[in-house]
Amino acid sequence: MSDFNTSTVREVEPGIFVTELYNKTAENGVQQIHIYIIPGKAGVNHGRSLMIDTGFRTTDCLVTLEQALKDLHISVTDLDIFLTHRHHDHSGLASILTKEGARVYMNRQEERHPYDCIAYKLTVESREAQKHVLHSVGVDPDHTPEIWSTFMRLSERVEEEGESVLATLGFPYTDVKAGDLFCYGDYALKAVSLKGHTYGQMGLIDEAHRLFFPADQLIEGISPIVATTYPDEALLDGFFQSLAWIKHHCKESEGWKLYPAHGNVITRICEDVDLTVYSYLNKSSIIKEILKKADHPMTVREVAEAAYHIQKLPGDDGAFFQYKMMVTKTFSLLEYLMGLDFVTRSDVNGTFYWKIK
Repeated sequence: MSDFNTSTVREVEPGIFVTELYNKTAENGVQQIHIYIIPGKAGVNHGRSLMIDTGFRTTDCLVTLEQALKDLHISVTDLDIFLTHRHHDHSGLASILTKEGARVYMNRQEERHPYDCIAYKLTVESREAQKHVLHSVGVDPDHTPEIWSTFMRLSERVEEEGESVLATLGFPYTDVKAGDLFCYGDYALKAVSLKGHTYGQMGLIDEAHRLFFPADQLIEGISPIVATTYPDEALLDGFFQSLAWIKHHCKESEGWKLYPAHGNVITRICEDVDLTVYSYLNKSSIIKEILKKADHPMTVREVAEAAYHIQKLPGDDGAFFQYKMMVTKTFSLLEYLMGLDFVTRSDVNGTFYWKIK
């Protein structure tokens, strides 16, 4: 280990550092993220350094991140950023850092939709996509006016403020594909596809050092959200497949360590994978029972409210954020059950209805 440890960074592996960024804004849901940094080394990739993700778009986070880079003697103009996915807590500062000279790498599949019920891009297209998405899950101004107006209020805030905590601004980047190699310091990191948490999420793996950065695909003690409201993308199935790969490839007996974006370093890999899968399978069983007992086809919103025992509308921004996460997670579960031929989906004037098969 080196003597680079400061108040802003600590060394977690030889030549790999982490800085912690925090944002206590209620609607974030997530309030903390690990940003991993590998300082450059002479003779390797022109001495450039690597940073995995950027953190929240706040002044405090930018100041902390800039100090961490200063402590590690890294210039932003010599910095490459690997964005695992485009959620606001991972990509919030990307637009600022690229303007300062950093280079960003990201899977272009993260641009697949302008709006996914979790993060916005500041475009007219995203506002129209939001309305389409809300209708599809059973939220509309006629039947659920309070929920609809809350979503509209959030959109107006994004447009007025220009950089809401849930918005991600545009930035230039280089497309990343599975198998691409990123060499920095003493490490050779390969990009790995991690479909599930988002459609195009990617992680980085170093086979020689038995290290894996799985982004939000596996978090100790927490089931990562697999949330979407777009049909036929098989996110939950992809999530299960990637977890199976992690479990069988990153063997505990071989000393593998996983450094997620949130929470503790993971060494009990099999246990954490099994618990994560179980939590989703358990909730899918609950949803099956709800549909079995229903006397009519149900919208995603109705299923979500029954599955998560929601009896009243969210009372504040934090509760509303959790509410919409439950709706999007329910959509993924219903899509998974449909893929297994347990449920059917019908489209009535842009709203999906679900029933047991």
